[in-house]
Amino acid sequence: MSDIDSKARPQTRKAAPVRRTRLIAVVAAAAGTAIVHAVATAAGAAMEAPMPGQGIGPVTMANSVIAALVASGLGWAARALLDRFAPRKAAVMWLAGATIVFVLEIFPPLLAEATPGTKAALLMMHVVVAAAMFPVFARRRPAADA
Repeated sequence: MSDIDSKARPQTRKAAPVRRTRLIAVVAAAAGTAIVHAVATAAGAAMEAPMPGQGIGPVTMANSVIAALVASGLGWAARALLDRFAPRKAAVMWLAGATIVFVLEIFPPLLAEATPGTKAALLMMHVVVAAAMFPVFARRRPAADA
């Protein structure tokens, strides 16, 4: 290969490691949830909703962030298991499962006994977590990492 050919070849950046990219998605999901909670609270949403087995209680920022971390962590664990046991179909299987979970999880905020502002905030939190997770976890792994 001549010197000209080597200079003309475009330099590609090395892809970020899969773990780091996925960790960023999990942190983005939690941060996005915190932002939605802060905006909803500043806008005057009551941020009170029925708690399982306890009646109506406050939806705190800590509760929201922890729920986002748990949900996205479970999504990461599911994808890791799929990568291990079904690497060729992991992306499609994860996307199908995550879509089903997302659709099922949209209904509780909509049906909750809460103010419209709280319902909108809870719904937006679910959407933010999905928006942070889906593009990263539904992507196929590079061949070198598989």
